[in-house]
Amino acid sequence: MLKFWVACACALFSLTTLACENVDRRTCKKQLTALVSYRAEAIENAFGNLSEAFPTGLKLKFVQTSDPEYSLFSGRVAYDQKHRSLVIPYRFFGAKMPNPLRATAYYWPFYQSRLYREEFPLIEAVDNALWGAYLQEAAKLRGLSWPHAECGSVEIDKRLPCEMLVEGIAEHLTATSPPMFNSNRLDRIWPEDFDKFTKRVWRDDAEYVEVQRYGGILLIKPLVDEFGVPRALEYFAQTPFKVEGDNLRAAALHYQQQARESLAATAVRTHPFVSAIMRNSLAPGRLEK
Repeated sequence: MLKFWVACACALFSLTTLACENVDRRTCKKQLTALVSYRAEAIENAFGNLSEAFPTGLKLKFVQTSDPEYSLFSGRVAYDQKHRSLVIPYRFFGAKMPNPLRATAYYWPFYQSRLYREEFPLIEAVDNALWGAYLQEAAKLRGLSWPHAECGSVEIDKRLPCEMLVEGIAEHLTATSPPMFNSNRLDRIWPEDFDKFTKRVWRDDAEYVEVQRYGGILLIKPLVDEFGVPRALEYFAQTPFKVEGDNLRAAALHYQQQARESLAATAVRTHPFVSAIMRNSLAPGRLEK
């Protein structure tokens, strides 16, 4: 395994850049389609088969600034759940991509190097859209949205627990090593007097961000370690985290216990993520515009 990663890292450090702004539009679409396929393959290689929650028949849709999807998703690469499509604005035609593109079939090397994250931000944008598709479809199976509705609440006691779940997931999918923090300070990371805490902090306060980020990491990490990313993420998407009483620590531990019981009772389902995309999503003739 070590030899594999060393070889992979050596290959990446020899990459040159590729941009499709100087080629015809059709060729550019093919390159972006290949990039999405390779990142789907990278996700499956890194995390295993994702469950049947992932949408089948996914299409790529390229949009201009005048298209409604552009403003709807603020010019981002995003999953359009209503039309089951991955939206890519034309402005990304000038984005740098690794050459050869095949190198993008490896997930973690692009997060291990700050240089590559800065050089190829399109890769992370595509990854975020693919993970967003998975989480949104998983939530939809239970009649929910992703992120959960509570993330948009003006009430901190509702919004913060929801944000913890989102932040914890994002950290796990992009961080190659855990951030340095004292996980034993649960009195700060999961405050037991949550009502008092929410009444004295603001959204940009360091204490708020500490609970949002580190509290989220501690909330999801044990479950991901025990049950794997695909099954854990599906559970998170379908099960909002809420603080019913006044004790964030007790609520977090209860959420974890309920998750363990539910996941342990659920048989493992296999539905290859990359196969679904390669077979149904990115087949010839599936590109729009």
